[in-house]
Amino acid sequence: MTSITAPPALTSRRLVAGDRALPDTVTVRTGPPGRGELRVRAAYSLVSPGTELHYLDRWAGTGEGLPLGYCSAGVVDAVGPGAPGFAVGDRVTAMGWGEAVHGDVVTVPYRLCRRVADGVDLADAVVANLAATAVHAVDRAELRPGDETAVVGAGMVGLLVAQIAAVRDHRATVLDLRPERVGAAASLGLSAATGRDFFDREEKGAELPEGGRCVFLCGTGEAGETLAAAARWAGRAPGRPRLVGVGRFSARVDFSVELGNLDIRYAARCGAGYRDPSYARGLSDVSAPEGEGTVTENLQRALDLIEDGAVQPARMGLPRVPLERAAEVYAELRERPAHPAVIFTYGSGEANEGSRA
Repeated sequence: MTSITAPPALTSRRLVAGDRALPDTVTVRTGPPGRGELRVRAAYSLVSPGTELHYLDRWAGTGEGLPLGYCSAGVVDAVGPGAPGFAVGDRVTAMGWGEAVHGDVVTVPYRLCRRVADGVDLADAVVANLAATAVHAVDRAELRPGDETAVVGAGMVGLLVAQIAAVRDHRATVLDLRPERVGAAASLGLSAATGRDFFDREEKGAELPEGGRCVFLCGTGEAGETLAAAARWAGRAPGRPRLVGVGRFSARVDFSVELGNLDIRYAARCGAGYRDPSYARGLSDVSAPEGEGTVTENLQRALDLIEDGAVQPARMGLPRVPLERAAEVYAELRERPAHPAVIFTYGSGEANEGSRA
């Protein structure tokens, strides 16, 4: 009988939230992948600013280390038992909180990984992980023919939601209070506007759409006034108005007949099966609600949109920065710069191909 030698453990860096408002870099050893897992040598990882800054603040002063990140892309280094469809050397995008973290080497359940076509830059493919969240949000909205959409917040998720709504033939306008972020949306060919005046345009004689209206709230912080204005705007049009929360924000809703038959929904995570360890490792199955997909399906759909050019990460102005500059990156993100996110590069695989500071 031929014995199978397990791959050796690897040493890598990892970013963690700890005692400070900025992340620390620690060294860890990553062993062989377990059942239903892949070990990946990272080429890129994508910062999700809203989520990661939230946890940096939440963990500051606790004395505990929380690994940051959930979007990685690279090359499969080892395949665990019970992980069908993957082989050593495959180029993959990988997702999962606490799994596809910022680090040189990550171990990720195979159902949270998708193979990347040879013609797709891994730095573009890593965006599929957040795009899966946007795919799920658009599914949750149940857009109908003729619907008009407004996307509040020109961060990563907002820009992705708008691109996906547009490719489904829905008129989408991106709104942000910062002109530089509005410019980023316009550079993607999206309709964009600054401020909340957009919601009052019917009072200035603008025509109503033939269909209904849907608002995606993709920002962070307090959204009370914006939510109220968005609800009024959506309710003026015919059809059933919808408001879909996607970001991490707070707001007070005063329910009254003035809202009309407004549907309020929240798009959590990125599809059925996410944060379900048993499903992610192929030990059980889940069924998505009608009109929605599992996290695996949504990740593949997002990757297909990138491959087809419907979602264009290369035009989103994402700086590529070595992991060594992580503290600088998060300090800058706290100031809410023009770019919506940052991609970390690593020394292995394709990490330095096409990198830009």
